[in-house]
Amino acid sequence: MESNALSTRPSPIAVNLGAALGVLPALSKQAQAADLDSLDRHLTELQALLHEQLADVEGHIQGTRGPTLAQRAGHHLLSAGGKRLRPLCTLLASRLGPDANQPAARKHARDLAVAVELVHAATLLHDDVVDLSDTRRNQPTARVLHGNAISIFAGDWLLVEALRRICVTEIDGLVPLALATIEQMIFAEVEQSQRARSLACDRAGYFRVIDGKTAALFRWAMRAGARAGGADAATEAALVAYGGALGLAFQLTDDALDFDGEAHRIGKPPLADLAEGKVTLPLILLLDANPAFLSDIEMLHAAGLDPDVRSATPWRQALQRVLTGLQTTGATAEARRVAGRYARDAAEALREWPGHAPERAALVAVAETLAQRTS
Repeated sequence: MESNALSTRPSPIAVNLGAALGVLPALSKQAQAADLDSLDRHLTELQALLHEQLADVEGHIQGTRGPTLAQRAGHHLLSAGGKRLRPLCTLLASRLGPDANQPAARKHARDLAVAVELVHAATLLHDDVVDLSDTRRNQPTARVLHGNAISIFAGDWLLVEALRRICVTEIDGLVPLALATIEQMIFAEVEQSQRARSLACDRAGYFRVIDGKTAALFRWAMRAGARAGGADAATEAALVAYGGALGLAFQLTDDALDFDGEAHRIGKPPLADLAEGKVTLPLILLLDANPAFLSDIEMLHAAGLDPDVRSATPWRQALQRVLTGLQTTGATAEARRVAGRYARDAAEALREWPGHAPERAALVAVAETLAQRTS
């Protein structure tokens, strides 16, 4: 990549690498609690290794930019940043297999890490159309810049590109599993849309949706990484269990941020989920504690993201009552505790994995710090 001496803006690769590598310092704390000498000895080496691999992944993600409008719209989202958590986990999973250092395995791991991020980005492009979102990652959405139709087609193209990259690896079973995962994500999004129409508040339905729309892709990412590295069946099963629990923890934390996060940090307006009709766990817990809040929740939802309505006194009063209720009942805090339990489940799935590989410790650190995030 050519550098521009006159530019003071960091490249998308540098920005996104910083986000992805930001989880690794937590590994030091894990080293102190486990095998200090061996883990700390490999920490610097692991960070250097992941920096190289993530730079390779990020270069290929940014390389999706092409001449067509669909490619440009897709690249707009990909260049806007993101944690790159799914690619990071895919790479770490691949490192737990015996073939991890083989050139072919490294290339496959990279292609699969890119693919999982493309699938994730595709769902975001589609979601922004469904939810009529104007901003994501503090930037205008593709639908605002190019229209709803182009945003949908851009998401479709990213799915095709992701499947193409999975096919190239020729790893047995990954394409059918990817198709099944995408299908599960679609069905979950449809159910979420149906639930939004009626402001559905049942806990079982909520968990069914987040398992399908979020945890499913994390499970596939971990399975893909395991197979790229030639992991045995037991290791693959442990990584898949890790991915499912991690995905639930991630989504639960994301939903809590809709109420206790800062707009400039989470990259979208506060209460955006509720405006779209999504009754997430904090509100479900609030209604469990006091069903009388339903009328306020209905008012907040009916206003959508209309700035005039949201600035009016009745909306602001309803908002304050709900926020106060979330605090006094401890609903948001409890939702974060639930996220923490799933994060611990994810870490526990890898406890029995033999040895003290720094890659395993990094995955444990990711899980144990995920539920504490504020953006």
